[in-house]
Amino acid sequence: MKEGMIMGRYIVTIVWSVIYMMVIGFIAAPLTQSAFNPKEALIIGVVFGILFAAIIPTITAHSHKDKSKFSNLK
Repeated sequence: MKEGMIMGRYIVTIVWSVIYMMVIGFIAAPLTQSAFNPKEALIIGVVFGILFAAIIPTITAHSHKDKSKFSNLK
């Protein structure tokens, strides 16, 4: 069950980061007078999604000590 929860966290974070990067890229492209490239926004979203899914639980595990399963991610 633990592997499924960790994999689910990565998938959800990656999906939302891709959505946010698509929106940000769509809005920022006209502001910078460049063309919107969805392939580039997809790649950047996946990279940031993986980074955020891996780094944020580790940071919170170090800052908040309790008996939850996330405190053991050191």
